Amino acid sequence: MLRSILAVAAGFVAIFVLSVGTDLIVHMQLPQAFDAAGHTSDATVLALTIVYVGIFATAGCYLGARLAPNRPMRHALVLGLLGLAFSIAGTAAAWDTAPAWYHVVSLVLVMPYAWAGGRLAELRDARHASPVPNALA
Repeated sequence: MLRSILAVAAGFVAIFVLSVGTDLIVHMQLPQAFDAAGHTSDATVLALTIVYVGIFATAGCYLGARLAPNRPMRHALVLGLLGLAFSIAGTAAAWDTAPAWYHVVSLVLVMPYAWAGGRLAELRDARHASPVPNALA
């Protein structure tokens, strides 16, 4: 049980650190795209955010699934549900900080990112579990 909790926590922390760190870099590199409160409606910046958060979420769910003691997909999906809960809370609190399309797309993609990370872990496990033919035999 502890290994499962740690696996999910590691994936969550990885997603959080990578996303927040990249957000800071984007804000520093494109200050003109944000208002004084740090909000943006720039479609390019918002689309870029969706892309990099998607990459980080998939990678974090992959990490959680790989560290899991068993059932990697289940761990990835639990991480996705945790991320979805935080995303819903964040969206509700910050609805007026970006266009509605951004919030809706971000919420809709949380679970597909989690599934993709879990699936990548499953595929890796299957590939490594397959017997490798001995070329010297």
